[in-house]
Order: sequence, then C-alpha cells, then structure tokens
Amino acid sequence: MSALNKAYESFERPGIVVAYRVSNVSIWKGALVGVNASGFLVPMAHGTANLKFVGVANESVDNSTGTAGGKSVSVTKSGTFTYAPQSGFNPAVTDLGKEAFAYSDNDLQVATTGLTSQYKVGTIVALEQNSTGVNGVRVRIDNYTL
Repeated sequence: MSALNKAYESFERPGIVVAYRVSNVSIWKGALVGVNASGFLVPMAHGTANLKFVGVANESVDNSTGTAGGKSVSVTKSGTFTYAPQSGFNPAVTDLGKEAFAYSDNDLQVATTGLTSQYKVGTIVALEQNSTGVNGVRVRIDNYTL
C-alpha cells in the first residue's frame, strides 16, 4: 500500500462502546473487563495472566457453558465509574490522582502489594459510595483501555 493520492473512506466508528466476544465465563454488568491472550473478553482478575484492560461491561452475559466467542458484550471504554476498595485499602483524599489497579472485576487498590499481575485500570478522581453503599472510589478509565 502506498500513501494516499485521493480520498479514502476509513469507515469511522465511534469507539466509546465496543462489542467483544466473551470467553467461557459469566460477565456481570458493571464489571471491569479485559481481553485474554486468545482475544476473548473475561472479568479482570489479578491472578489471571496476560490480560489487557478494555473497559466496563454494559450488560450481563452468561457464557460459562457456551462456546468461547459464542456471545458478546458491549463495553464502555471511556468515563468514570465507582468501585469498592480491595480489603486493606482505605481510600483517602491523598489517593486522588493515583493510579488504580484491578484486584478483581469489582474491587481496586492503589498499591501493587499482593497482586500477581498489575493491571492499571484508571486514575482515582473522587471518593464516593458505590451502588451497593460501600465507600469506594470513582475512577476515570480514559487512557487505560486498549
């Protein structure tokens, strides 16, 4: 392929919400999700190797008994979301602006201690309660998603 010498249609698509094929797992709405080495969507978990964070699931899907890639989930790749702190992490004002690491698909921490894999999922922008009433953190995921 050479440099353009006429107009080219690049088939632009807004990239804020993208659909990903799901591995043989269940994914819950609101989960932090990533793609595995096979390219399928899975819940974020520090104990799972070779994940790439892609965003937050917009819907719940159970593909635990299905074929990998048999179902898909729409994923939001930009914005701010609230999550619970991992046990032992007590968020404070001094944590604002720090990077957050996924412990699981629903809880975060700022230290890398105890993490098998260190997956950065965003920057802490506020201290807020999550939807279950737990004091947590609001995280901006922009610039951290694949």
